[in-house]
Amino acid sequence: MGKGSWAGLCMVAAIGVSTIAQAHFLTPDPVPPKAGDVFGFNRYAYAKNNPVVNIDPDGRYACGSDNKQTCTQINGFVNTLHTAMGNLNPNSAAYAKLSAVSDHIGTLGDGNGVTLAAGSLTKNVIAEANSSSLMTIDVKQAAPLAAMFKQYNPGMSASKLTNAFGAEAIAHEGQHQLDYMNPAIGYPTNRATEHATEMNAYRTEIGVARGLGVSNDLYAPGALMKDINARINNNANASTNYWCGINGC
Repeated sequence: MGKGSWAGLCMVAAIGVSTIAQAHFLTPDPVPPKAGDVFGFNRYAYAKNNPVVNIDPDGRYACGSDNKQTCTQINGFVNTLHTAMGNLNPNSAAYAKLSAVSDHIGTLGDGNGVTLAAGSLTKNVIAEANSSSLMTIDVKQAAPLAAMFKQYNPGMSASKLTNAFGAEAIAHEGQHQLDYMNPAIGYPTNRATEHATEMNAYRTEIGVARGLGVSNDLYAPGALMKDINARINNNANASTNYWCGINGC
């Protein structure tokens, strides 16, 4: 690698040499490169290419924040997704969709290349799939959005409802990421492909509400399937129109 490359941030353990002008790490990078994966060679992608600023105690998971409470909140969203999945029939389509997202996201520090990074997003947006391996999560958006539906979920605490909305957002954006990697869909390039991934994402999202028994703008316990499908389609159309307004269709 040339002078000034990120590789200089990692100490050569065998001889104890590092690039002092950049940094001095005491141990080699714990995430191994993936053979045959040209993108996997960038071993600092998990820290948004800045392992000096974006770290956590494990050293392999980037929250994009040095605030431990933020990382804890993101983990709470992921754990709630797992809870919802555990309450579903393992043979159901809803379970299969959440399971696929869960497998894609992985677990904290598993080095799978997927990063859930903290960041600021547009109002009322909890999460956004920036790419197939990077998702930005704005934890502060979850509570006010959840509060709007507190009256429809009187038996659920504010914190649990907040985690539910965070989990729904991760499920939604995680499905987008899966679609980006699917050759049949890929990154949206027109109205049709954008609408297809939005339909998939909303169908995956309601699995969290089903598993937790949460009432939201898509789902309510006991709701008729035709009504749920209509809401999914309406939301997918709205999301597609928004995307087209930015990207053109």
